[in-house]
Amino acid sequence: MDVAFGVTMMVMGMGVTLITLYLLGVVITLMTRLFPHKAEEETKE
Repeated sequence: MDVAFGVTMMVMGMGVTLITLYLLGVVITLMTRLFPHKAEEETKE
């Protein structure tokens, strides 16, 4: 029973971690689409 509980908690922890990383990637993608990078002017002479 203890081994089964340990494996269950390990799988749940890995699942939550992967879901969190996926959601973070989605948020970063949305932010880059909403606020695109604008190249600064190199020099003003």
